[in-house]
Amino acid sequence: MGNNMASFLARFLSIAVTALFCGLTNSPYASAADGKTLDLSKVEIVGTQDGSLPAKAAALLTDEIEKRTGIRVPAVEGAQKPETPSIVIQTLAKFQDGKLPDGLEPPSRDDAYAIWVDQSQPSPTVMLLGFDERATLYAAGRLLRLLSMTKGKLELPADVRISTAPDVAIRGHQLGFRETANSYDAWDLQQYEQYLRDLIVFGTNAIELIPPVSSDEPRGPLMPLHPWEMNQKLSALIGSYGLDVWLWVPVEADVNDPKQAEEELNRMRTLFQSCSHINDIFVPGGDPGHTPPGILLPWLSRMAAALHETHPDANLWVSNQGFTSEQNEVLFNYLRTSEPDWLEGIVFGPWAKISLAEARARTPRKFRIRRYPDICHTLRCQYPAPDWDPAFCQALGREPYNPRPRAMAHIHNSMADLADGFVAYSDGITDDVNKTIWSASGWDQSQGVEEILREYGRYFIGEEQGEAIAQGLLGLEENWRGPLLANENIEKTLAQWQDIEKQLPEAAQTNWRLQLPILRAHYDAYLKQRLLRHTQIEQEAKDQLRQAPKIGVKPAIDQARKTLAQVEDDDTAHDLRSKLVELGKLLHESVRLQLDTPNYGANRPDRGAVLDYLDFSLNDSPWMEAQFTEILKLDDKQEQRRRIQQIVNWEDPGPGGYYDDLGRVGRQPHLLPAMRENAWKADPGFVGSSQSEFGNRVNRDLLKLNDGKLSWLNQAETLFGTPLRMRYTNLDPSAKYRLRVTYTGRFRATMRLLADQSHEIHGPLPQPAEPWPIEFDIPQAATADGVLDLQWELLAQRGCQVAEVWLIKQ
Repeated sequence: MGNNMASFLARFLSIAVTALFCGLTNSPYASAADGKTLDLSKVEIVGTQDGSLPAKAAALLTDEIEKRTGIRVPAVEGAQKPETPSIVIQTLAKFQDGKLPDGLEPPSRDDAYAIWVDQSQPSPTVMLLGFDERATLYAAGRLLRLLSMTKGKLELPADVRISTAPDVAIRGHQLGFRETANSYDAWDLQQYEQYLRDLIVFGTNAIELIPPVSSDEPRGPLMPLHPWEMNQKLSALIGSYGLDVWLWVPVEADVNDPKQAEEELNRMRTLFQSCSHINDIFVPGGDPGHTPPGILLPWLSRMAAALHETHPDANLWVSNQGFTSEQNEVLFNYLRTSEPDWLEGIVFGPWAKISLAEARARTPRKFRIRRYPDICHTLRCQYPAPDWDPAFCQALGREPYNPRPRAMAHIHNSMADLADGFVAYSDGITDDVNKTIWSASGWDQSQGVEEILREYGRYFIGEEQGEAIAQGLLGLEENWRGPLLANENIEKTLAQWQDIEKQLPEAAQTNWRLQLPILRAHYDAYLKQRLLRHTQIEQEAKDQLRQAPKIGVKPAIDQARKTLAQVEDDDTAHDLRSKLVELGKLLHESVRLQLDTPNYGANRPDRGAVLDYLDFSLNDSPWMEAQFTEILKLDDKQEQRRRIQQIVNWEDPGPGGYYDDLGRVGRQPHLLPAMRENAWKADPGFVGSSQSEFGNRVNRDLLKLNDGKLSWLNQAETLFGTPLRMRYTNLDPSAKYRLRVTYTGRFRATMRLLADQSHEIHGPLPQPAEPWPIEFDIPQAATADGVLDLQWELLAQRGCQVAEVWLIKQ
């Protein structure tokens, strides 16, 4: 009878405790079973020790929760209190006697962790279990993304049960303290530490520094410390969080010269000795660097020995950026035959003239491969924005705020299995969303882009605006798809961000992660309105030039000049322009972003200084003015009229003809491949397919105006010997055709042109000194079947480039 009574009482107490925990009474704590949330406003953190990485994890939680809620979560010593909600941070080694809930796998490798709510306790206990100490940081970061944090409230879904490990081992970003950065060079150590924490929250485990090679390198005007001193401090700071410290160290001396080789080795030795933490060294084979691999690789063995004098466990990596086919043969043959123990692996970066798949296939498995993706640039880069409207190039340039979440997830995931991870190239914060996409995708390729963006929005900008921010960021990516004037998404995206700004007025004044998309949304709308007006102005001027036969050449030019001059004092979208100037000031105050050269000290306009380009022409008025000057100098009135007609009918190929403005989205219908979206997905780096190349009307120092046609500033381009191809169909088999083509571009290529791969239209032809159309006859045999294939083959320089093509029916 006594045993039965004891059993009854035990069962009664068990039911009572369960009811209390499950919210069946007036308990403030909810259960996993009913899908409610836990109130953690009075939670405490236990299980940490000063100086440990779990203590860093606890500090991360405490500080970030307080910023968002005003609640200061204490980290307490000793065991948890039964009556107080707790967050317990432990490593697997200290949890050997513990038990995970059924079905939850224990962390099994580096950086892996588990999170769950322990329901066996009388008050909620959130368990953070890391495989090792560093893993507790990622558990804490994930918890921050799961928490609902608003002023005075801290809640967590009661059914949290997570066991996760990263998909790739290396998940890093380059944070170089150098003048070319659009923000980093003006940061102090506290700003760097905050950014490290932000990256950790989404799974980053490596940071690459760009140190000066000597202590006498000059200090930039915006730098709070000398770069030598700052990099020492950054090495120690990154190491204190358990993150891997990478150094990007190009070799630019002539190491084939014994004296220079020894001097360079001593410089490297001094650099390595100055850093308290170094895990890996990355030496680019090019960009910069010009030492052939047959000379570079043996010298790097000496560099590795110097590295190991002070950092015996550090690794050395090298890239084949810029290597020719012959140099790649030297590299891969060396890896196969020598199998050097001093080399950890190969870095696959921009201007590698082979695919990542080929690099992996040719690299012995002994050596790892690390990706070096350029995620901060939009053009003249590894992964340019496909089919960008040229107006964006003229105003936004190479390094604007460029969230490309869907593109970045595809680029990461489609090639993730070919490498051991990545450390992404970056020169500032304008790629912040892209960094998050890469870090989160590196952890879990299956996580959806929208889910990542919602977490980004909730955590960094506003708890209740996560979905709106996700859609707004996707909208900014859509703004860059297709011709600008036809893109109806521009106004929709602006309205989205204006609504978010209204919902978060305080954050809009101080939070740079909100200010940046607001800036871009306004800039895109500003550009569209200006492009529309400038296009109208140019058309009006051309209509006036068409009156030259009636009123005379000079009066027609005078009228056209007056019309084109409206560009100089164009006040279109004045309110948007004022908003952009205001945001430039706010962003400089909040994160030291340098959006122009005169006010904020940008290193160069093309380094993200988009405010420098607010007032430049978006039409052909500079070129037309240059033509007017030449025309009025002519004595031959008939030639003057011919030149006027050439301006107004520039794109007209005549009856039965075709004109392609290559490099301008929507105006290149005959460029191959025809299915451009599918081609981009298969080849986002354009290693073997055509892309658009852009140049700026104003040079990077704002010193010289290029008065050439806008159609000459953008070209279709192929790289690394890939032919550039066009195809025409439905031609008149009985007609004769003539080809007019404009050759220009920064590569100054020498090419030959074939029709149907059998008829040579022209042999080796260097790019003309000045761009101007030239003409060639097309053999009738090439068009007799109604189809014409054109193929430009590269004979010298980096790639094929063609700006304009007319196919003229004779």
